[in-house]
Amino acid sequence: MSRKPASLIVAPPALALAMALAFAPVMTTQAVAQSRDPDPRSQDRGPRVSPDEARRRGGEAGGGRPIDTQPRRDGNYSVLVERDGRVREVVVDGQTGQARPDNNNQRRRPN
Repeated sequence: MSRKPASLIVAPPALALAMALAFAPVMTTQAVAQSRDPDPRSQDRGPRVSPDEARRRGGEAGGGRPIDTQPRRDGNYSVLVERDGRVREVVVDGQTGQARPDNNNQRRRPN
């Protein structure tokens, strides 16, 4: 007795698409609206103050000339300010643009 090999059933592309859509999750209108809303927690993560604005405010708070501005991981900015031959770091809040309280980060500028 000879056996015939089993043939594979291949569905036409339109039928395959229809089957995939039939098993796709259905989103209600409320779920669709929620998916478009930004995550309220993500609004607090990124900085709202531009680096140029942070540089300007850091220079004002440090009472000197801003040298460098770097974003920090916590959403704030670190601004290096030179005044009277010393370089100090001023931390500017990324949300409000206000300088953080003085933390005495001063060092002499290398010659």
